Amino acid sequence: MNTDVALVWLHVTANLFWIGGITAVGLLVLATSVDPKVRGGLAVTVYQRLAAPAFVVSFIAGTARLFSDTAYYFKQTHFMHGKLLFALIVIGLHHVIGARAKKLASGETTEPGPTKVLLGVLAGCAALAALTVIFKLPK
Repeated sequence: MNTDVALVWLHVTANLFWIGGITAVGLLVLATSVDPKVRGGLAVTVYQRLAAPAFVVSFIAGTARLFSDTAYYFKQTHFMHGKLLFALIVIGLHHVIGARAKKLASGETTEPGPTKVLLGVLAGCAALAALTVIFKLPK
């Protein structure tokens, strides 16, 4: 297996764990059958042990692959422009959802706030990022 294929494999695999993990964090924040501090604590555990580490691996592998052939991604095919836009939105929402989990865990709040909407936007943008790569949409 060459380095480029290994980086893509690592990036995609980490994305599966990352998006699954941050989705689980959001669902825990939204749960209503458990005390807010308890569900916040569970959400923070999933965030710290799964979502955040998987994000770091995804980011490093994706960045390494991107810089290994910038001409392909930005000049020849142009699909990376759209993919990075959706990825940056997902990254931002990842941090916002993680911060909401931390607020629940600390007792700073007892409400999930806009987590349901944020989770929907995150899922949509993650799907659009994947579709952009699959179909390599032109500029």
